[in-house]
Amino acid sequence: MSKSDETKAQIMRAAVQLFSRMGFEGTGLRAIADAAGVNQGLIRYHFGLKADVYRDTLAYVSEQYNAVCLEALAEARGSGSAEDIIYAWLAAPISRWRDASVASGEEVLIFLNRMGYEAPELTRGVYESHYSFAIREWQEAVRAHFPAMRAGDWYWCLTSLRGMYFNIVVHNDFTLWGLPSIQDREAAIYRLAQDAVHLLQVYSQRGE
Repeated sequence: MSKSDETKAQIMRAAVQLFSRMGFEGTGLRAIADAAGVNQGLIRYHFGLKADVYRDTLAYVSEQYNAVCLEALAEARGSGSAEDIIYAWLAAPISRWRDASVASGEEVLIFLNRMGYEAPELTRGVYESHYSFAIREWQEAVRAHFPAMRAGDWYWCLTSLRGMYFNIVVHNDFTLWGLPSIQDREAAIYRLAQDAVHLLQVYSQRGE
């Protein structure tokens, strides 16, 4: 890795941490520069404005996220099991993450979760170009196992699954219900995949 690439990685690492914790509006370039140990001029040189730092960092980690998740999905499809497909995708950022120079897989999940609370005009472009196509591929692979499910039920189940998943992987200190955080996250994700399949089966039968 060149010195320039190392500097960019430092900046993006600081950006992931601060944007995840403080949000876009609560994070300033000076704070990113201080956390990265660089001056603001270097940030402007490598990225430009704060919005550029956010978008470029989001694009970078989304490419890594897609790579490990799509790899896991390709393997799981061979099993013919909806449970395996759900589990493989959800567990991949934890079990398969390779390059933590900018962020670990769990840190990326926290960052992606926070993305959902930012202004759409900030995130939409990167979401559509670097993130949404891969997650749609996973969703289509899951839904193929439940062809009778109605669209409204499908999206309700997806929303429920997403909420439970991020409660497992994002809340490090305490869960939403004030209980201690889950230590064995892969085991919890596997149980979540089992429960999700049961829920999907119930709603699929309603659509028949």
